[in-house]
Parts: sequence; structure tokens; C-alpha cells
Amino acid sequence: MDHETRSDIEPASSAADAREARHAAEATPLPAQWSEPEPPSRRSPAAPAADEASCPVCLERIAAGVVLCPECGEPTDGSKRSVRAPSVPDAPPDASWLSLHWRPLVTIGAILGLISTGGALRYLAPHRFAPSRAASAVPPPAPVCGAPCWSGESCQLGRCVWQRPNNVGHLVDAPSVAGPFSLPKDAFDALPLDRDRFAVALSSGLEVRSSRTGEALSLVTEAPNVRRLHRVGEVVYATSPSRIYVIDAATTRLLKTIELGESVGDIQVGASGRRALASLPEAHAVAILATEYHAEIERIQFGDDPVRPVAVDDSGTRAITTTGQLPLPGQREPSGGVAYPFDPSRLGSEQDRVRTSMVGNPASALMSPDGSVGFVALRAENTLVPLTWLPSGAVRQEARITTCREPEQIELVRSDRRAIVRCNEGRAIQVFDLSKRELLRAVTFPGRALDMAVAPDGAQAVVALSGDEAGSVALVDLKTYAAKVHPLGGEPTRIRLAPDGGSALALGDRAKVAWVLQ
Repeated sequence: MDHETRSDIEPASSAADAREARHAAEATPLPAQWSEPEPPSRRSPAAPAADEASCPVCLERIAAGVVLCPECGEPTDGSKRSVRAPSVPDAPPDASWLSLHWRPLVTIGAILGLISTGGALRYLAPHRFAPSRAASAVPPPAPVCGAPCWSGESCQLGRCVWQRPNNVGHLVDAPSVAGPFSLPKDAFDALPLDRDRFAVALSSGLEVRSSRTGEALSLVTEAPNVRRLHRVGEVVYATSPSRIYVIDAATTRLLKTIELGESVGDIQVGASGRRALASLPEAHAVAILATEYHAEIERIQFGDDPVRPVAVDDSGTRAITTTGQLPLPGQREPSGGVAYPFDPSRLGSEQDRVRTSMVGNPASALMSPDGSVGFVALRAENTLVPLTWLPSGAVRQEARITTCREPEQIELVRSDRRAIVRCNEGRAIQVFDLSKRELLRAVTFPGRALDMAVAPDGAQAVVALSGDEAGSVALVDLKTYAAKVHPLGGEPTRIRLAPDGGSALALGDRAKVAWVLQ
């Protein structure tokens, strides 16, 4: 143990021992890291002791007479100061506050200048106070249609616009005519199945023929004594004196037989296709048929009146049936007539029994798709009678609309909410606006208008015309009301359209011939 360590342990050592330790330290100086500072207990807080001094560099208290400061390693004698820069540089005595702090001031000034520049540019940017893009991207609320739109329409800019169904069309302006094809003498009706085939109603059954050659392809013998053919979705309803045969249009296979016990006068299918209304003149009733499973679900009686034409709205809750009929050539015109408004969705025992007298042979009827109004064509009076439904369930006859002579058929054109009336003796068709109940256009023909069919896209009307020597078919454009007449070489009495509207069948009942237009 050396003398210095012994002096730390024994605080009562003499002053001579301290002087001896100081001389030993001067003879062999130790590095700064080996030298031990004097304990704080040995120092005086007020003034240094006689054997202590203050380092002129770090101002620490050190032993008196030490050449190198054990704290900072600098010489205690100012004349022998080392040439290297001190570890902690001193500030110049005449330095100002700005010269000592200019670096942080410049840094803070640069940051503040950058923030101020960004704020100024944002404030002065173009369209600074314009509404945001998110607010301008939101379209204004579209106008709402005042009245509910019809089936097949959509509300656009506050107006109901009809949307043409997909995969439907009409005949071209110059169609190709195939035929005439001779039919059996017992042919009662014909109906196109598609562009390649058409069906003929015979006493022996339902015969399928080619639309190109007219040759017989097959015969459905399970459906004898067929009188009329009606297209109901994907099937064909073939009526006979007491039943309806349900035949698949694609395969011509008999699916089911609906026993009615009476002959069928007219069949109308609702817009949804779920219900069909079949008039039974001899039974003085209308049968409600479910087309999902092809069965009679209800029968509505109408007293002693033999009802025939039927019309129904899109909802299937309002319908009209009349007692009118088209007289055969040489027969007398029926003078009376009755129209029955009824609700097909209710049971027969819950009907309101509304009977409306229609003097003038109500030969045809039409219901608006929304069920608000109905129209009855009086063949003997040359007028249309609007029927308006009242909240109480009764109907009211409105002011009559004058038409051309002998209006026999009225059909709906959903585009622009129009109706077409075919006049036999008047040799014309008339187009009416159902909303305003005004005549829009009348198209005249060189012969009597015997039958009419409207294309499923609502763009064309096909009219069968009679002539002195030969008949023809007129194609009427329902946009421009231009008519093009195509002679057939014979007189057609019926017009039937294919489901897609691309082909038509003209049937001559008197000559028992048929023409196919494509």
C-alpha cells in the first residue's frame, strides 16, 4: 500500500506524510485517469486550503504545486499552456448574443419562411374558394315522376320512358314473302312458332309446317279438334270445343289438358304472364287460368250475357269483358251490347257485379296498363267509350271519342302510351294518345283493314288488307307513320307475329292458304 492510499484511509496522519506524498507525485506524475481527486470531505466549501489550488482551465480544485491538472490534463502554469485547442472552447470575451445564437435563429427563420410561403400559395391558388370536388361530384336529385310508371317503363328526368325489351324487333321494310302454302280444308287457325316453323289448327290435331317450304313436319294427334291457337309464354294454348291443350312450342309435345266443359272465345294474358283470362260465351263466364301449372283456379259468372272479348291491365286486378262480336259477311250487325268491369284477382262470389250498357256492338276492349281507364270500341256507333274507375269501385263513362267507320280492333302501343284502332269499312288505322285522348294520326289504305298485329318492340303495325282482285299486307312505321304495301296474290284475313317480331304469318281463311313474311 503506497503512502497516498494510506493517507486516505488514515485521516489523522501528520503533515510530514502529506509533504512526502506531494514530492513523490512531482517526481513521478501519474496520468489523469489514474489520479484520484480529493474526497469532498477533505475540501473546504468556503476557500481552498493551504495545500490546494484552482486549475486555471477547468477551475477545479487541485493539489497545490501540481504541474498537470488531474481533471482536464492541462498545465497549471499559464505560460506553459499546450498548443492544442482546449476541449471546451471559451466564448470570446467581446462576443454579442447574436453572434453566439445566429445558427438556431437562421434555422428557425428558414422553417417559418417555408410555412409562410406554403400558406400564401394556398391562399392565392386558383379556385381557392370554389366548392370542393367531392361536393360538386354529387349529382342533383333527379326529378320524381308524378304518377307511377307502366310496366316496361322507367322514370327518367321526371318522365316515364318506355324501355324496349331485349331480343325483340319487327319486320324489315322489304320482307321476303314465302308462299302461298296450301292448307287443308279443315284448317281453322295458324300461328308462327319461330322463324322456321308455324302451327296449323286442324280437326285431326295440331300440324307443324316449315316456314320455308310449307311442308308438314309433324302432327300432334293428342290434340284433336283444335279451333284457335294462342301463344302464352313458352307454350301454345290450343282451344277445342270443351278443353284447352297445352303444347310446348319448342318440342310440340302435349304437356297438359285443361278441361273447361265449354268452348273458348278469347284468351288474354297479363303482362306478368302468371294469369290468363279465357272467355266462355256459352257458359256466360270468364275462366281464370294459372299459367305456372296450367289449371283453372276460378270462374266468374256474368248472368245471362255471352261475354267474348277480354282485356286486362298489368296488375291483374282490373279487367273488362264485353258481349260484342264481329258479324260474318252478310250477317246483321248486333245493335245492343254490355261491358262488365271486374277484378280477376278476387273470387267470383266477391265480384261487384258492375254492368255497363254499351249500345252499338262493343267489338273490342282495351285496358291501360296501370288500370286507371279502359276503352271499348263500338263497331256500330264508330266511337270509343272511355271507362274510368272510381274509388268506390264503380265505373263512369267519359265523353266518347269519334273514330273511323266500323272500329273492330283496338291494340296498345306502350311506346309513348298510344293506342291503335283498326277500322274495317273505314279502310284505315287511327293512332290515339291515351293520356290526352286525342287523335294523333290516321293512316288510310287502298282496301279494307281485316286484321292487325303490333310488333313487340312497338315500332311497327302489320295490317292485312283486302282488294278487288288480290290482298296485301301493309307495314306501318309507328314513328313516321309511313305505310308500305306488299301484295300477296291472295286475300289475307288474319295476321300472326312470331314472339320475336322478326317474322309474320298471313292466313287466308277463304282460300285456305298461308304466307310467311320474314
